[in-house]
Amino acid sequence: MLNSLLVNVADKSRTVPIEEAALYALLGFAVVFLGIVFLIGIIWLVGKGMGKVNILQGKAKEPKAKATTAQTSAQTKPVVGEEEISEETIVILTAAIMAYYQETNPKCEFTVKRIKRI
Repeated sequence: MLNSLLVNVADKSRTVPIEEAALYALLGFAVVFLGIVFLIGIIWLVGKGMGKVNILQGKAKEPKAKATTAQTSAQTKPVVGEEEISEETIVILTAAIMAYYQETNPKCEFTVKRIKRI
């Protein structure tokens, strides 16, 4: 059955006109392009949703961060020497900088590598 079908198709080999081939190509390009645009839209929406979730989580954590900053500033020790900065002061400065940047730009990520007196 299948062999006879294949023989019939092979016997009726026809050439596709250039207009029909161009139409099929354009339809194929349009479908692929629309599919890619659709996928980009979905990824963009998921990214926006995740950004809002991160912002909401950051606002929920804000009161805790301010409370810990107040506690650490109350427990500070004086600077040990003129050239040396105590670890508590470094922690307080880092927490203050992080709190400032969190309010102004929630996507800011940084690492304090060294604090040097000028």
